[in-house]
Amino acid sequence: MKKNYFLMVLVALFATANVSFAEQTVKLKVQVPDETVVVYAAGGFNGWNPAATLMTKVQDSPKIFEVDIIVPDVVEDSYNFKFTAGPGWQFEQADPAADFTYGAVGFTGAVVKSFKKYFTPETPRDIKVNVMVPKTTLYCYITGSFADWEQPKKEMTFVNEDEDGKYYTYTVPNIDPQLLEFKFASGPSWAYEQTQSANFSYYGNGGANNEVSVVCSEFKAIYDPVNVGDITVNITSVPAGTDSVYLVGSFGSGWKLEEAIPAVKNTDGTFTAVIKNIADVEYKCWNRKDWAFEECDTEGNTIPNRKAKFKDTPVVNITVEKWKKMATTGVDNVRFDYPVTINNQKIIVSGVQSAVNIYNINGQLLQAFKGKGDFTSRGLPSGVYILQVDKAQVKLVID
Repeated sequence: MKKNYFLMVLVALFATANVSFAEQTVKLKVQVPDETVVVYAAGGFNGWNPAATLMTKVQDSPKIFEVDIIVPDVVEDSYNFKFTAGPGWQFEQADPAADFTYGAVGFTGAVVKSFKKYFTPETPRDIKVNVMVPKTTLYCYITGSFADWEQPKKEMTFVNEDEDGKYYTYTVPNIDPQLLEFKFASGPSWAYEQTQSANFSYYGNGGANNEVSVVCSEFKAIYDPVNVGDITVNITSVPAGTDSVYLVGSFGSGWKLEEAIPAVKNTDGTFTAVIKNIADVEYKCWNRKDWAFEECDTEGNTIPNRKAKFKDTPVVNITVEKWKKMATTGVDNVRFDYPVTINNQKIIVSGVQSAVNIYNINGQLLQAFKGKGDFTSRGLPSGVYILQVDKAQVKLVID
């Protein structure tokens, strides 16, 4: 059924609508030096993980690798990416050192003249990791490159104890020793990780004969399951216009947007969230499930992680001073005189003078148009959208 809207008044909205946005698959190519054995690509398409996207060699002279990646349907010139000659940043490109951008080379014109280091695979094998930890430690967990740096959930085996400390061991199965990096935690969360900032590694810490032994001198906190429970976080003050708050932190799998805890908005305008079954936690607040919408201080600077212990503070009261970026929650007080039709999931605008932009509710650009006259969008899923025409904008709903 055809629906016509002359947008002088905003249609009722659901700000928490789940809206998907258009994507496309493109082929990413790069030319590399002859000595290169393997190539990985990293960028926004894989969360800048240098070990996630292995490319395929398609030509020997010159040596060219390629891979299919998924990118936004509208790719800005500033969209950036880079390459590594192995599954880690130690193998990243050296010349050029700067990221490639879509505006400069597209997706098929990148040429790397050299890498910092070239990876030559070794035969994978089982490697035994031994660690000495403080005597106050009750449990010891390990994580690392072999576990894709997931939150420390792999419990190590207690071996013995002496006057110097406690000893634990864990065998990492079937791994190239060059790639083995790891760290420890006294509990199943990043809140208990080692205070040493540098990762341990097999070769970097004297590994030999498929075994490596190290010392972990201190943890951020000592895990004790007796002190585990629910921590309630009350956000008693937020920036004006805030319609939602999410907690992201060391709980769950650890600092994952998809595991963000939505806070409940109370009748007095405050928000409340509960972090379940936790002893110690680090966290921050976000206005949307998007890294760009992080809380900050009044000057816009990043703030340290917030911390809480169930044993000491099962109920925490905090205030959010400002968001680095704030989600649009209403229509600007600007007259919107453009006739708009929504037909077959498409937005049709008449009388455009210079430009049209369509955003989803999280502020992500879905489609852009520059020119004069009438504009018709591509088909869009049901949901809430922000339509910006010339210098005016309005929210609307496609159902």
